[in-house]
Amino acid sequence: MKNGLQAIAVVPADKYDPDKLKYDDVIIAFRGTEFDRFDGDKTTDVVQITLGQKRNLGVAGGKVATSFDSALEFAEKIKKTYNPTSIHTTGHSKGAAEAQYVAAEMDCYATTYAAPNIYRLLSDKAKKRVDEGVMENKVVDYTHKKDAVGNFDQFGAPMIGKQFTTKSNGTDSILAAVFMGQHPMSTFLEMFHNNGSVRLELEPDDIIRHAKEIQKISDILSDIVRNIERFQQQEEEEVAKLKSQLKHETGPGGKYHLLEEHEVDEAIREVAKISQNGKDYFHDVQLAEELIHLLRKKQKELIHFGDDIAYAANSLRDKDNQLGTNFEGLAVR
Repeated sequence: MKNGLQAIAVVPADKYDPDKLKYDDVIIAFRGTEFDRFDGDKTTDVVQITLGQKRNLGVAGGKVATSFDSALEFAEKIKKTYNPTSIHTTGHSKGAAEAQYVAAEMDCYATTYAAPNIYRLLSDKAKKRVDEGVMENKVVDYTHKKDAVGNFDQFGAPMIGKQFTTKSNGTDSILAAVFMGQHPMSTFLEMFHNNGSVRLELEPDDIIRHAKEIQKISDILSDIVRNIERFQQQEEEEVAKLKSQLKHETGPGGKYHLLEEHEVDEAIREVAKISQNGKDYFHDVQLAEELIHLLRKKQKELIHFGDDIAYAANSLRDKDNQLGTNFEGLAVR
């Protein structure tokens, strides 16, 4: 039956035993599209993935199982035969779509690369899992920014799990013409850390560095507030000093001996911007207080935002490291 499916079930190399019929962890890998093969890949890409049709319309009557049907059948057979505690699916492109399909249908884990969204192919039960967030922490996809396949959302369908944009080691100039320049598997080569975790477009350390930059902005706002308050204090002291000097001159022999002290207060009050609580101000006090309040509010928001970003980056790094650990010991050929 030619419907484009090619899959293999593997276990960690140090756990493999040809006579063993029970494994705790099994990884199922699905092959992506190979354009030079005519075994149903293109029907899957166009009819199932792009159009979201569950039946194999590329075959008369649509009676031949789709690659997604066969993928699920294969995974269920593996589960029945080896009774694993955990099944983890993986794949690239079409293979990634099949891996996510199986994960959603069987409620298991998946780590995929450049996966197009296939939500509309899911059963109602699997869709419910996605809608309720069950798959959010079970399925993760890595794709590149310049990849129309990995970023295909099946015309606004809900995303299965989470997706992260990763670094690419280059762009295919030919595929770039159809917005798939960073789609090939080769663009993921050497894009992993030593522990197996993927190199993200914006790495956790980069995010944490930006969080620190946000903290610097918060410090600048704090400095502005202090400068405004320092100006207010200095103005109040200078006005008080001026009043004292002028009132001293209203005494006998002074420059303003014809004036009374209260007339000095009245003269200053006339030229002041505002007078309140027995003090005269030459700036808009209300505007200054509103500005201070706004700056302090924004400062607190930036502090919380920076902390949230740093926390998210650390969590992302921990998650990425764990994903790398999950594949430790797996023999990849």
